[in-house]
Amino acid sequence: MKYTCPVCGFKGLTEPAYDKQGNHSYEICPCCGFQFGFDDYDMRRENGSFLKPSESSIAYRKNWLADGAVIFSPECFPEHQQKANRVLKQHLLEQLKQINVHLFLS
Repeated sequence: MKYTCPVCGFKGLTEPAYDKQGNHSYEICPCCGFQFGFDDYDMRRENGSFLKPSESSIAYRKNWLADGAVIFSPECFPEHQQKANRVLKQHLLEQLKQINVHLFLS
């Protein structure tokens, strides 16, 4: 069974990002590269304070999208859904819908 990344919507995690008690898996998403249990506790604001885990995933997603949705492990991502190690726009939109993130890309 594959699980969906709550950061980028990729259905390719080998276990849930978080269990029912909220414990993180430490898995790294092969699509966006977010590591649960690390990246969600490691992001800082400009004033030096840390973001809450839920804020970290949103900030990470924004940065990942702004950088062009570069695939962290292209060999683990379906070839027909990528070009030049980036998620194809149409597939990216569908993938993000899986986590209720709706973008309007031109």
